[in-house]
Amino acid sequence: PLKKVTSRAFLSLLACSPSAQSYACRAGLVDTLIERLRNIHLQLQQESLNPGKAAQKKKEESCLRELKLVLQLLRNCLYRNEECKVGAIEWHILPLQASACDSRLAFAVAPLWPWLLLDDRLMEAALELLCVFTASCGPACSSLCWSGPGHAPVQRTPTGGSVLHSVMKLATLLAPENSGHQRLAFCLLANLAASRDCKGLLQKSNFFQHFLALSLLKPSSKAPSPALSLWLKVLLSLSFSEDGQQMILKMDGALELIAELALHKRDSHRPLTLLILHNVSFCSANKAKVLASAKSVSVLVSCLESNQLHICAIGASALWSLLHNYQKVALSRQDYALLASEEESEKNRGEPLNSYLLKCLENLTQLLNH
Repeated sequence: PLKKVTSRAFLSLLACSPSAQSYACRAGLVDTLIERLRNIHLQLQQESLNPGKAAQKKKEESCLRELKLVLQLLRNCLYRNEECKVGAIEWHILPLQASACDSRLAFAVAPLWPWLLLDDRLMEAALELLCVFTASCGPACSSLCWSGPGHAPVQRTPTGGSVLHSVMKLATLLAPENSGHQRLAFCLLANLAASRDCKGLLQKSNFFQHFLALSLLKPSSKAPSPALSLWLKVLLSLSFSEDGQQMILKMDGALELIAELALHKRDSHRPLTLLILHNVSFCSANKAKVLASAKSVSVLVSCLESNQLHICAIGASALWSLLHNYQKVALSRQDYALLASEEESEKNRGEPLNSYLLKCLENLTQLLNH
């Protein structure tokens, strides 16, 4: 009972106090908890050798309860604390190898995956921990691509035994009733999509083919698929880097699909799709393909008619980027007139975003006039 009460108090303290997190890290809490994960895995393996016995089942249940608590303690310890995250990642310099990343946390969680799949509460705790661990931390993201200590990244090996592989499989196989787990899995993938190592693995595993095959509309409803916004958030994260922008347009049919989604002005997903379209327009290698898509250009031009200032700015900024240093483009007279009228109206506004939008429109007009 004392251990349980102490643990709960410690959970609350770590959740609200950065200084408590730092003190705990320096005292070796992260090391102790990760080592405990390994020990729990060994215990669970031993218990699984004697299934069916009441005493063994009781011990297994006790291990699983402790596992959930350890995962929660680690989550609260790592939350927005770079010092603690570094404590969960070790860098070894080996005599015969330049460098190898050994993420103790990733390698402690991976063997526990079969037990996590059998318990919804455990899976939720593990996914929450991994989301916290990988948030704004490149080395943490990369560590989930590896299959074991001292090994090369998984994309160079055929094993496919990394945490990232497991999360990809989980995200694509979950049923709609497991929406909580699906949301957490995609939140984790959105974090990982910002990492170069993870982007390479996502591409080589053809993970985004599931997005292209996604049913946008339910057969009996006009509502989009509930998983659509989750996929779009991953794509948005991917689109913040140049290599990610190129990856998106290399997917056969992705540009047309994104443009089609952006056409629905009353759709709650529209801001996400417009931002993705905006971001891919900033990659020089993508300009010809975006400008060749009449639907994409039409979507961006239509943004200028919006009464929402941020939507206007997204469209104007993307068009400015596409036309900059690129002469092979033609807009209709109606589009020219729209630009001129929008520029005139923006000069009379005094909103915070007005100056950036006006700058975009002025440069667009100048480029088109030349």
